[in-house]
Amino acid sequence: MTFSSYMHLARYGIFVVIAVPSIVLFYRALRSLLANLRSATRPVTGFFLLLSDPLEPEFVASLPLFHTTQIGSSRASDIRIKGKGIRRQHLTIYYHDKVWTMRPERSAMVWLNGRQVTESTSLRQGDKIGVGRRVLSFIMDDTCTVTDEVTQMSELSEAVSSRWSVSAVIMTLLLQLGSLLALFVGMRGTDTGAVAKFFVLVLASVYFLLHVVSLVLSRFIPRIDPVVFQAATGLTTIGLTVQARLLGLSRVFPSHIEDYTIESWHRSLKSALVGQTGALAISLIILVILVLLSQRTNLLERLAPICFVLTPVLYVVTLIFGEGQETQGAGLWIPLPGGLTLQLTEFAKITWIFTLAWFFRIRPKGRQLILFGVWGILNAGLIVLLPDLGSIMILFPVTLVVFTVMTSEYILSASVLGIAGVAGVLIYRAIPYVNRRIYGWISLWDRIGDDNRQIVYGLQAVSRGGLFGRGLGNGSPGSIPLANSDMIFAIVCEEFGMIVGVMLILLYMTIWLRGMSSVIGARDGFTSALILGLASAILIEALVVIGGTTGLIPLTGVTLPFIARGGSSFLAKWLMIALLLGIMARSSALPVKCSAKRLTSIGELTGTTFDRRIER
Repeated sequence: MTFSSYMHLARYGIFVVIAVPSIVLFYRALRSLLANLRSATRPVTGFFLLLSDPLEPEFVASLPLFHTTQIGSSRASDIRIKGKGIRRQHLTIYYHDKVWTMRPERSAMVWLNGRQVTESTSLRQGDKIGVGRRVLSFIMDDTCTVTDEVTQMSELSEAVSSRWSVSAVIMTLLLQLGSLLALFVGMRGTDTGAVAKFFVLVLASVYFLLHVVSLVLSRFIPRIDPVVFQAATGLTTIGLTVQARLLGLSRVFPSHIEDYTIESWHRSLKSALVGQTGALAISLIILVILVLLSQRTNLLERLAPICFVLTPVLYVVTLIFGEGQETQGAGLWIPLPGGLTLQLTEFAKITWIFTLAWFFRIRPKGRQLILFGVWGILNAGLIVLLPDLGSIMILFPVTLVVFTVMTSEYILSASVLGIAGVAGVLIYRAIPYVNRRIYGWISLWDRIGDDNRQIVYGLQAVSRGGLFGRGLGNGSPGSIPLANSDMIFAIVCEEFGMIVGVMLILLYMTIWLRGMSSVIGARDGFTSALILGLASAILIEALVVIGGTTGLIPLTGVTLPFIARGGSSFLAKWLMIALLLGIMARSSALPVKCSAKRLTSIGELTGTTFDRRIER
C-alpha cells in the first residue's frame, strides 16, 4: 500500500482523536455554564443592604447585593424604589478592585451619611445611603470567613469530570504523535525528505513545551481553567499539523525557477515552520508570566488607559510603514530586519478590547460615551484607510456585545447597529477594494473571477472531503489561492472531513462558553467586560473566517485563530488565551462565605430590630 492509501484509512483514526476531545470539552463547558446560570440568581453572600424609612420606623427590609446592583424606579433595576425625585437609573453599587463603590447616576440626588455625593464613593460598614426618603444601610457580615463558594462548586464539578479531562489530553497526545509519524513517513523519499527530521524535531519540541506549560499551570497556579487551555492546545495541534503538511507533504521542488537551488528551497521551508512554531514558543513562555500578573496584580487595569492611546498609534504606524503581502489591497505587515514581518493590527485588537473593558466596567455617563464614540470613530476611520475589512467585522460585533451586556442600553445598541449599516453602505461605495470583495460574494453563483475564485475553489475542496475527508496529504491545496492562510478551513475539511470542521467550531465555542461562565461569576465590571471581549473576539473571528470560506459572508482575509499560517496572529491569539486564563482565575466569586449565625451588630448600626428577610 502507498502512503496515500494508509492516510486514507487513517482518516477515521484522525476523526476519533479530534472528535472525542472536542465533544468532551464542549460538553464540560456547556454543563459548567448551565450550572453557573442556575447559581447566578443568588446574591453575593456576606454583603447586603438594609432598607428603612424614617417615616415608618418599624419598616426594615434586607435587600441582596450583586457584583453590580442597579437601584432606581425602573422595572429593570435590581432594586426598585419608587418615589418623588427617584430616577429610572438612580444609583449603582458595584464591586471593583476589592472595594464596594457607589456611583450616583447623572443628576440623581444621593446622600451618604447625610452628605450629598455626586461622584463615585467607596462604601464602609454601616454607611447610610439616602435615596429619596428611603435609607439603605450597607452591611458586611463580620462572621464571614475567607472562602470561595462558587470556586468550591466549580472545583467539585471539575473533580467529577476529571476523567474526561484526562481522556481529552490523551486523545490530543495521540493526534500529536500520529501527525509526527505521518509527516516523517510521508516526507521520506520525496523532495522534502532532507528536512523530515527537522520538521519532526521542531514540532515535537513545541508539543512538549505545550504539555510542560499545561503541567506548570495545573500544578502551581490555582484556579486555572484547564478546559480553555486544552481547547487552545487542540486547535493549535490541528493548525501545526496542517501547516507542516502544506510545507512538507506532496511538495515538488520548483525547478522552473531560475537560479533557485533545492538547498535554498529547504531553507525557506525550515524558515516558514520556525516562524510559526517560534511564535508559539514565545507566546507559551510569556503565557505563564502573563497569567501570574493577571491573576495576582492589578496590572491589566493600569494598562487600560495606555491601550486607549496605543490603539490608534498601532493603526497609524501600520498605515505609514505597512506593506502588502498577498492581501489584494491591504498593507498590514511591518517589515523587520532578517526578512521578518510584524502585523500590528493583530495586537491592536487586544488593546481595543482592553479599552472596551475600561470604559464599560461600569455604566458610563454621557461624556464618557461621547469620548468612547469619538475614539471608536477615529480608529474605525484608520482601519478603513488601511483598508482592513476583517478587523471591522470582528471589532464592531465585539464592541456591540460588550456595550450591550455591560450597559443594557438596548435602544442605543440598535441605533448604533443602524448607523453602522449606513456606514457600511458608504464604505462599500467609496472603497474599490471593499467593493470588489462584496461584488465577488454577491456574484458567487453567477461567475468565477478574481474576486471570488478563492471561495469557489474552497467550496469545491470542502465538497471533495465529504464527511470524513480524503486523508492527510491527499488533498489539493495547490488549486486554492492562499490555502495556508485565508482558506485553511477548506483544506481542513478536504483532508479531515466536514465533521472535523464542525469539531473546530465546537472548540471555539468551548472557549467562549468557559468565558461566559466566568463572566457570570465575576465580581467586578472590568473583569466581566475583559473576559466577555476576549472570548467573544476569538469566537467571532473564527466564525467570520469560516463564514467567508463557505460563502456565507464576504471573504475578509482574516486568519483562522490557531490554525492559519501567521506568526503575528498566532502570538496574539495565545496572548489572548493567557489573558483569559489569568483574568478568569481572578474572576471567582467574592472571597467571602457567611455562617448561618445571626448578625448581632445590625441593630446597633440601624437603631432598629427586625426579622431578616430577602425581597427581590
